[in-house]
Amino acid sequence: MTVSSSDSYPDLAPAPLSTKGADPLATGLPAVWWPCVWGGAFLVYSLFWMAQSWRTAQPLIGLMRINYLAQDLWCLMLVLGSSYAVYQFCRYRSERLGLVVCLLIAAAAMAWHRL
Repeated sequence: MTVSSSDSYPDLAPAPLSTKGADPLATGLPAVWWPCVWGGAFLVYSLFWMAQSWRTAQPLIGLMRINYLAQDLWCLMLVLGSSYAVYQFCRYRSERLGLVVCLLIAAAAMAWHRL
């Protein structure tokens, strides 16, 4: 039995990483999982939004509470839709810029919603 030297395995050496073509937002997760990440982020954001709405509507009674919660749900859908549309518009120009603008819109809407 012979033991081979490390020179006979040239394909085991790690390939050098190119920092020029690497997208920092796409590293870590497969591309198929990113819609799930967006869906999870939308779900968490929606839960915070509706929890705030429910707490604000607590003193209201009857149809006034339902009307208030329905209006807040409509505003939530508008905020999510507009921030996603802005992200999709900016994505082809700059992925990072689209993400930052989307997060800024969501944060500003949440701050305005709490007023």
